Amino acid sequence: MDRVCETRWSYRGRPVRLAVAGARRTTAARRVVTGALAALDRITAPGRGELARVHRAAGRPVPVGPLLRDLVAVALDAARASDGACDPTIGAARIRLAARGGPFPVCGFGTAVPPPADGWRAVSLHGNRLAVPPTLLLVLGGTATAYLAQRCAAQIAERSAGGTLVAIGSRVATAGPVPPGGWPVPVGGRTIRLRGGGLATASASRPDGGGVLDPRSGQAPELPGTAVTVIAPDTVRAATLAVTALVRGADGPGWLAGQDCSWWIDPGPDGRPPRAWDAVVAGAGR
Repeated sequence: MDRVCETRWSYRGRPVRLAVAGARRTTAARRVVTGALAALDRITAPGRGELARVHRAAGRPVPVGPLLRDLVAVALDAARASDGACDPTIGAARIRLAARGGPFPVCGFGTAVPPPADGWRAVSLHGNRLAVPPTLLLVLGGTATAYLAQRCAAQIAERSAGGTLVAIGSRVATAGPVPPGGWPVPVGGRTIRLRGGGLATASASRPDGGGVLDPRSGQAPELPGTAVTVIAPDTVRAATLAVTALVRGADGPGWLAGQDCSWWIDPGPDGRPPRAWDAVVAGAGR
């Protein structure tokens, strides 16, 4: 059995985990992940990042770099595949919710104003030119870390010729040969064995305020205390399916059952799934 070398650290309050089979150290592999996260910071930095420059253009097409282009393309593909449930244009809704919890209103974002329907359809990406209408704010977190984890795992596995796991928060990606017994991944108070592909958990109650919102209402989903975990052939798909199931509320389990994935619902404080999903047996063992 190949020795697995592993390291962990934190990125913006999210745990990061890197494991490489057959490696003596993770120094070079860690540079791949930290470089990708630094590039994400340069894109999303408030007021000075590349995405802020796009928003300041107020709907005019702006040339963007290859990473932002790819992240937006992935986010729009996820929105299309989920029929808008996984919508990257929920940034204004997040500001509205934050304004409710503070002593002062946020100019231009009244809390009673509903979010625009299917805002993602108004985002234009042609080649390396991106245009976002002035009424919308892109938030790429739903799929960005999933994409980066997936890409980093593939790069590291190719360079090291060993199995690799990269986890950024609740987005977990694997590439290359799987260790005997699979990769151990703690999820919802238990440890599962991931035998390839990717894993993602979606929740509306993340403590950093970045939890899932229902794009139709701009509010937390119907079942705000619920967490849905999905295993799929790749991490972006797992994240898209998990977010979509949560947004669909009581219809989520039935919809997930028709997808090519394994999934389960993390129990609530009482140790049971939410009542609306009580009759559904999770398919994680499929």
